[in-house]
Amino acid sequence: MSDKKLKIVAVTNCPAGIAHTYMVAEALEQKAKSLGYEIHVETQGASGVENKLTPHDIANADYVILALGKGMTDEDKSRFNGKKVVELPVSDALKHIDTIFDDIDNQAKLYSASNVKLGDEAVAKDGIMSHLMAGVSAALPFVIGGGLLVAIGSMMVQFGMPNIALANGVRPSLAWVITQIGNLGFTFMIPIMGAYIAASIGDKPAFAPAFLTTFLANDTTLLGTKSGAGFLGAIILGLSIGYFVKYFKKIRLPKSIQSLMGYLIIPFVTLLIFGLLTYYLIGPFMALIMKNMLFFLNHMPASAKIAGGFLVGCMLAFDMGGPINKTAWFFAFSLLSSHVYTWYGIVGVVTLLPPMAAAIASWIRPNMFSKAEKDSSISAFIVGMTVATEPAIPFALAAPVPMIAANTLAGGITGSLAMVFGLQRIAPGIGIFDPLIGLMKPWYWFYLVLVIGLVLNVTFIILFKGAWLKRQNEKQLKEKVESDDETLAKQDNALKEKMN
Repeated sequence: MSDKKLKIVAVTNCPAGIAHTYMVAEALEQKAKSLGYEIHVETQGASGVENKLTPHDIANADYVILALGKGMTDEDKSRFNGKKVVELPVSDALKHIDTIFDDIDNQAKLYSASNVKLGDEAVAKDGIMSHLMAGVSAALPFVIGGGLLVAIGSMMVQFGMPNIALANGVRPSLAWVITQIGNLGFTFMIPIMGAYIAASIGDKPAFAPAFLTTFLANDTTLLGTKSGAGFLGAIILGLSIGYFVKYFKKIRLPKSIQSLMGYLIIPFVTLLIFGLLTYYLIGPFMALIMKNMLFFLNHMPASAKIAGGFLVGCMLAFDMGGPINKTAWFFAFSLLSSHVYTWYGIVGVVTLLPPMAAAIASWIRPNMFSKAEKDSSISAFIVGMTVATEPAIPFALAAPVPMIAANTLAGGITGSLAMVFGLQRIAPGIGIFDPLIGLMKPWYWFYLVLVIGLVLNVTFIILFKGAWLKRQNEKQLKEKVESDDETLAKQDNALKEKMN
């Protein structure tokens, strides 16, 4: 590496657009500045694109770093044509931030806008979970905004304000209007999810057909069913339409009409085919499956709910924002549109535990943690309060076996307790403060379960990591003794040879 001051641009995004996006951006900035490099980072988070890279920034950059969790469209990536690009999953960027700039020239690949895949893009962009999380990311603002309005409307009624519905010309009350506006968020959450799943695969031409057919599959009046297709319909239609459009775009027509493909031919043909399929086949079939699944979830025996809560809790706490965590989160989140809130109640409490517990454990037993871990404990605790488990990752990387075991066991038990006490979370919120804004109820059981979960998690960390450190020390001592014995033996042999 030459001594010249490198200029680097970067883009970060993650499926939910909340935690990893900004944590990695900050980590890249701090690391680059510590090395004396100039860096500009664009974040593509839940708030939209921030600090967008200008053509001047890109033109002057020596390297481009793409830390992606939900991929990028070919159109968006084309602005880096001809640049040296390092692309990696956003979670890997956080784990390997200390070495990400090492030998960057050999890591980088010259990007050509004509190429479909670059480096690990096949993993980052073409994975099924990545497409599903793209849908979730788009649906989040709908359900968050809608959930908050529903909660406000509910609190207004609880404080004695009237709840009068619109009927026969009667003017509705403010609480009712606010609640109905909030309910629109839940109504359009599923069509938006299906549309963005499809667009993640097939780009813009897939958006409208997926939105309309997913809306149709969830409109019981149009469909003539007792239940909508729910999130299962969004997944099936989103993926099917996305891949259909992806391969449809490869058809080559005469140049005179090729330009009509993207905004006329593909949307029309796709909507016609999948609209009819949805009305006569996919919609009713998925609605039947959704109806039976909801019946099963709502009528599960208490023992099965406790076991299910344990499983979901374990999954949420296991890999702290990784694929197992996101699978459990997606399952619970997707049920919100069907007004099933107990599984998302588990999410609301379990995801708080790993970072908060790690921070508390480092305060109680500081000798068990490194200086870097202790220095980051306050930020881990504060960020962890907002339902972002990622701050627990550095603690887990330092001692993976005991930390992951402690988090998983505590998460499973807490998930069971959340089911026992009937915790319900009606929408994503701000973590520990959710009960105060009406998103988590009952508030008293929430705080009780949270305290129990934290006590268990901290206790397990101290016990498991203490035993792990003891074993590591014994192993090192044994290796040192064996090394000393080997050295003495060599010295004895050398002395004997000399005497002979």
